[in-house]
Amino acid sequence: MLLIVAMAPLAIAPGVLSAYDITPKIAILLFCESVLLIFCKQLVNGVLTLFESTCGKLYVLCLAAQWLSIALSTFWSSNPMLSVAGSSWRRYGLIGESAILLFALIVAGWFAEDRSRIRVALRTAVATGAAASLYGIAQYFGWDPLFPSSAYQSGEGPFTIVRPPGTFGHADYFANWLVIVAFFALALARLEDDRLWKITARVTMLLAAFAIVLSGTRSALLGLLAGAMVFVAIARPRIDRKALLIMTAAAACLAMLYISPAGAKLRARVHWSLDDVGGGARIVLWRDSLHMAMRRPILGFGPETFTQQFPLFESVELSRAYPDFYQESPHNMFLDDLTSRGLPGALSLLAVCALVFWAARSNAALAAALTGAIVCQQFMVLTIPTALYFYLLLSMIIASEIPSRPAEPRRFSVILMPLAAAIAIAFCAFAVRLIVADHAMALAEQRTQSGDVQGATEAYRTVQRWGSYYGDSDLRYSRAMTRLATTTRSFATSVAAAQQAIESSVRATATAEDRQNAWYNFATIAAVRNDRAGVENGLRSAIACAPNWFKPHWTLSQLLELTGRHPEARREASIAMELDGGHDPEVTETSQRILSHP
Repeated sequence: MLLIVAMAPLAIAPGVLSAYDITPKIAILLFCESVLLIFCKQLVNGVLTLFESTCGKLYVLCLAAQWLSIALSTFWSSNPMLSVAGSSWRRYGLIGESAILLFALIVAGWFAEDRSRIRVALRTAVATGAAASLYGIAQYFGWDPLFPSSAYQSGEGPFTIVRPPGTFGHADYFANWLVIVAFFALALARLEDDRLWKITARVTMLLAAFAIVLSGTRSALLGLLAGAMVFVAIARPRIDRKALLIMTAAAACLAMLYISPAGAKLRARVHWSLDDVGGGARIVLWRDSLHMAMRRPILGFGPETFTQQFPLFESVELSRAYPDFYQESPHNMFLDDLTSRGLPGALSLLAVCALVFWAARSNAALAAALTGAIVCQQFMVLTIPTALYFYLLLSMIIASEIPSRPAEPRRFSVILMPLAAAIAIAFCAFAVRLIVADHAMALAEQRTQSGDVQGATEAYRTVQRWGSYYGDSDLRYSRAMTRLATTTRSFATSVAAAQQAIESSVRATATAEDRQNAWYNFATIAAVRNDRAGVENGLRSAIACAPNWFKPHWTLSQLLELTGRHPEARREASIAMELDGGHDPEVTETSQRILSHP
């Protein structure tokens, strides 16, 4: 249990795995849970303890309702395979969510059986959070043994910003996870008797808050503030002189950093934020996501299908605001459930949040953590590590409300053993297949970059054998081979790479999570081969998948002009110019030239 809490958020494997920040985390969760299920007989006592209180019963029912909604929406999914395995960017499909909900059930029972275990879990989470915070802080200041700092920098000159992602791959998910860590540290500091752990908890609070500030994540800062307000309202803490001095010193140090040369990137992030006070196009994204959800309100489109289905519902307004941006999620926890699992999924999540809020009414630190987490998740969606700590928090709160009783022997159903074994085998099989396919994909990409077409082809055959659910592999492999075919000086390498690019581009049109990009890539490769019919077919198919994406309209208008179909070319050029919204001068220039053609 504690291994999951400690290792899953920190697991990362750059150079070894293609999805280096995703696959290790879910693999650890699945392998560790499989081991836990071997001892299901010992876990039954704890889970049955939950049923001795109304709060515990309702919690189990909410978890069951959530899993049932996931299973049903997966069965009726618009893409069942994608919904089972999860998308390549977070792997939060039926298997991933089932593992998280099972973890929530097991850990709640574990805590309920012995509430002193909550302190042990808090210690583990705080130690993990301290290590992750230090890494994120080091990333801001340019020290990173794993990645080049340019990988998480944006902008140019004085407006360059740095968004430390820690071990999460993206700063937003890292910072939102740190919000829970910060309040876990606060809870431990109030609960702990050991002086060393009390000091560690307080230091971790400061480190986590500092890492959140350096990440420049506004949702996390808002969550931190909201949680602090809830803590003050419930606990009504008395601020002594020592605490006041520490807060004043921390604020002074932060101010000094901000105005110093080392704070240049932090000042640039503030500048960016002031230029985008509304948080980008999130409000329009939420509106379009709600329209999408209302098309299938009962069971949704299926877990992890947002990337495929949303382009059909994206409005012209959102397209004009961000014409070439890939929307991977609705950027809202409840909307994510509503679009993927329908009303039952969203209501079951809302119910468990409401239940735990009620249960946390007397626990100031954990209530603050829950508030901060939910506020953050109004601007993000759950990933494996953030969901893990979110449900760990829920389980802590529920277990805290269950009266402690002497342990009693329980009856054990023999049916549970084969069921637990079947789940463990399924989890292990999925994790092994995912790791093998992901490692093979990393090898294929590395060999493609070095110009080894034969080696890349062999590695990619392994991806195909082991990762039939590896949704974006065909598209990524096709693009990598296309780059090699167009940049190599070896004629033989170019021919072999081009053939691989063509074959994988065809497969990608059926397997890719973002079909519009797959069809556009298909059209691009067809253009290199001078296949006019293939180009037009690819572009029109891309438009069918994403009607309000400007790029295929723009490219099609040029093709139609070259083939003498001027009325159609003008129509597509007009659409492209409107959807681009003036962001790309070359689109405006080309479209105006086509529109001016008699």
